[in-house]
Amino acid sequence: MARLRQAGAYSEDETFDRLDRGECSFGVDASGDVLDDFDQEEVDEIRQRIGEFQAVTLEYPGVSCLRDLLIEVIQGVSGLLDTNYGELFEYGEVLARFQREPLWDWRGAVGD
Repeated sequence: MARLRQAGAYSEDETFDRLDRGECSFGVDASGDVLDDFDQEEVDEIRQRIGEFQAVTLEYPGVSCLRDLLIEVIQGVSGLLDTNYGELFEYGEVLARFQREPLWDWRGAVGD
Protein backbone atom coordinates (compact mmCIF):
# COMPACT_ATOMS: atom_id res chain seq x y z
CA MET A 1 0.00 0.00 0.00
CA ALA A 2 2.85 2.39 0.75
CA ARG A 3 4.06 2.13 -2.84
CA LEU A 4 0.60 2.98 -4.17
CA ARG A 5 0.35 6.00 -1.89
CA GLN A 6 3.69 7.26 -3.20
CA ALA A 7 2.94 6.59 -6.87
CA GLY A 8 0.99 9.82 -7.39
CA ALA A 9 -1.36 12.20 -5.62
CA TYR A 10 -3.19 9.99 -3.13
CA SER A 11 -6.32 11.03 -1.24
CA GLU A 12 -8.57 9.04 1.05
CA ASP A 13 -12.32 8.81 0.67
CA GLU A 14 -15.14 6.83 2.28
CA THR A 15 -15.65 4.23 -0.43
CA PHE A 16 -12.63 4.28 -2.73
CA ASP A 17 -9.45 6.21 -2.16
CA ARG A 18 -8.15 8.06 -5.19
CA LEU A 19 -4.74 7.95 -6.84
CA ASP A 20 -4.03 10.48 -9.56
CA ARG A 21 -1.02 10.01 -11.84
CA GLY A 22 -0.85 12.44 -14.72
CA GLU A 23 -3.82 11.73 -16.97
CA CYS A 24 -4.71 8.55 -15.09
CA SER A 25 -7.00 8.38 -12.08
CA PHE A 26 -7.48 5.20 -10.04
CA GLY A 27 -9.93 4.08 -7.40
CA VAL A 28 -8.19 2.20 -4.59
CA ASP A 29 -9.91 -0.05 -2.06
CA ALA A 30 -7.64 -1.66 0.53
CA SER A 31 -10.48 -2.78 2.80
CA GLY A 32 -10.11 -6.40 1.68
CA ASP A 33 -13.84 -6.56 0.95
CA VAL A 34 -13.05 -8.02 -2.48
CA LEU A 35 -12.20 -11.30 -0.71
CA ASP A 36 -15.93 -11.74 -0.06
CA ASP A 37 -16.19 -12.57 -3.79
CA PHE A 38 -13.76 -15.49 -3.40
CA ASP A 39 -14.47 -19.00 -2.13
CA GLN A 40 -12.49 -20.00 0.94
CA GLU A 41 -10.65 -22.55 -1.25
CA GLU A 42 -9.43 -19.73 -3.50
CA VAL A 43 -8.25 -17.64 -0.54
CA ASP A 44 -6.46 -20.69 0.88
CA GLU A 45 -4.78 -21.32 -2.50
CA ILE A 46 -3.53 -17.73 -2.59
CA ARG A 47 -2.17 -18.04 0.94
CA GLN A 48 -0.38 -21.26 -0.03
CA ARG A 49 1.21 -19.51 -3.03
CA ILE A 50 2.29 -16.25 -1.38
CA GLY A 51 1.59 -16.44 2.37
CA GLU A 52 -0.40 -13.82 4.22
CA PHE A 53 -1.51 -10.98 1.99
CA GLN A 54 -3.48 -7.77 1.75
CA ALA A 55 -6.09 -7.58 -1.00
CA VAL A 56 -6.26 -4.29 -2.87
CA THR A 57 -8.83 -3.49 -5.55
CA LEU A 58 -7.92 -1.00 -8.27
CA GLU A 59 -10.40 0.69 -10.56
CA TYR A 60 -8.49 1.95 -13.58
CA PRO A 61 -9.30 4.08 -16.63
CA GLY A 62 -7.43 1.92 -19.14
CA VAL A 63 -4.94 -0.88 -19.48
CA SER A 64 -2.06 1.44 -20.37
CA CYS A 65 -2.62 3.44 -17.16
CA LEU A 66 -2.68 0.31 -15.03
CA ARG A 67 0.29 -1.19 -16.86
CA ASP A 68 2.43 1.88 -16.09
CA LEU A 69 1.34 1.88 -12.45
CA LEU A 70 2.01 -1.83 -11.97
CA ILE A 71 5.45 -1.64 -13.55
CA GLU A 72 6.33 0.97 -10.94
CA VAL A 73 4.74 -0.48 -7.80
CA ILE A 74 5.15 -4.27 -8.04
CA GLN A 75 8.90 -4.36 -8.79
CA GLY A 76 10.58 -6.50 -6.12
CA VAL A 77 7.34 -7.33 -4.30
CA SER A 78 5.67 -10.72 -3.97
CA GLY A 79 2.01 -10.90 -4.80
CA LEU A 80 -0.65 -11.98 -7.26
CA LEU A 81 -2.61 -10.05 -9.84
CA ASP A 82 -6.19 -11.27 -10.18
CA THR A 83 -7.12 -10.33 -13.73
CA ASN A 84 -10.83 -10.68 -12.98
CA TYR A 85 -10.83 -12.85 -16.10
CA GLY A 86 -10.15 -16.17 -14.40
CA GLU A 87 -6.38 -15.97 -13.99
CA LEU A 88 -3.98 -15.20 -11.17
CA PHE A 89 -0.49 -14.10 -12.18
CA GLU A 90 2.45 -13.76 -9.83
CA TYR A 91 3.90 -10.26 -9.96
CA GLY A 92 7.13 -11.53 -11.53
CA GLU A 93 5.10 -13.10 -14.35
CA VAL A 94 3.22 -9.85 -14.89
CA LEU A 95 6.44 -7.84 -15.22
CA ALA A 96 8.00 -10.44 -17.52
CA ARG A 97 4.89 -10.43 -19.69
CA PHE A 98 4.93 -6.63 -19.95
CA GLN A 99 8.57 -6.83 -21.00
CA ARG A 100 7.89 -9.49 -23.66
CA GLU A 101 4.59 -8.01 -24.81
CA PRO A 102 4.44 -4.29 -23.99
CA LEU A 103 0.78 -4.10 -25.06
CA TRP A 104 -0.33 -7.22 -23.19
CA ASP A 105 -3.96 -6.90 -22.17
CA TRP A 106 -5.07 -9.57 -19.70
CA ARG A 107 -8.66 -9.01 -20.79
CA GLY A 108 -7.91 -10.87 -24.02
CA ALA A 109 -7.53 -8.03 -26.54
CA VAL A 110 -4.21 -6.48 -27.58
CA GLY A 111 -3.71 -2.87 -26.46
CA ASP A 112 -6.34 -0.54 -25.04
